[in-house]
Amino acid sequence: MESIIEELYYGNITPSDRSFCRTGEYAHIMQLVTRNEEKLTEALTEVQKETFGKFKDGTSELSGMTEVTAFTLGFKLGLRLTAEAFISSDQRLKA
Repeated sequence: MESIIEELYYGNITPSDRSFCRTGEYAHIMQLVTRNEEKLTEALTEVQKETFGKFKDGTSELSGMTEVTAFTLGFKLGLRLTAEAFISSDQRLKA
């Protein structure tokens, strides 16, 4: 087995991949969003549909940026916690 760093480097781990239970709360909310989007789109003119599409693209891009930021902050926090655990262990051993 390769190290997790090698697995990440070779693309065997994709941090942004996720799965969800098709019967869970996430799936339920996704169904509501999809159903309401379909109803809204049916009521819009072609110009409004274009504007709405641009709106969805923008919110999707913002969401992606937010996910990257959250991942980065979480990763950094995890590293700091790990570093502190090792430093604290080393200091206790020397005492």
